[in-house]
Amino acid sequence: MNSPARTTATMPRQARAAQLLLFALAFSGLVVMLALSDGLTSYGVGNMIAPWMLVWVCALLALTYDGGARNGVRLTTFVVMLFVLVGSFNQAFDAAAPGEFLDAALRIALGAPVMVLLFLPETVAWFDREK
Repeated sequence: MNSPARTTATMPRQARAAQLLLFALAFSGLVVMLALSDGLTSYGVGNMIAPWMLVWVCALLALTYDGGARNGVRLTTFVVMLFVLVGSFNQAFDAAAPGEFLDAALRIALGAPVMVLLFLPETVAWFDREK
């Protein structure tokens, strides 16, 4: 008798890499906030924390990648990261201090690969899989 083959759906490396990059970006955001917020006014802290809040939302979305996440989660992550990157490029070009530039450059360096990874064919297939 032929027993039905048991298939386990494992997340592709590309989707796992995007997930891990988002976790690394969220953690580095905490470190940057702690390192650069010393001596800032509440307005300055608010300006610095706003883009990181969007990064943390993306990291929360990434928690669902290996579970029941579907295409909507992937697209939401992409759109939110697009807002983060646009703001980060603007901040990087207008940076008055090295800390501001580093803050923006970190989001760009880790956020851009996430956006690319989310549109690779393997990742798209993972989010379009049957439930």
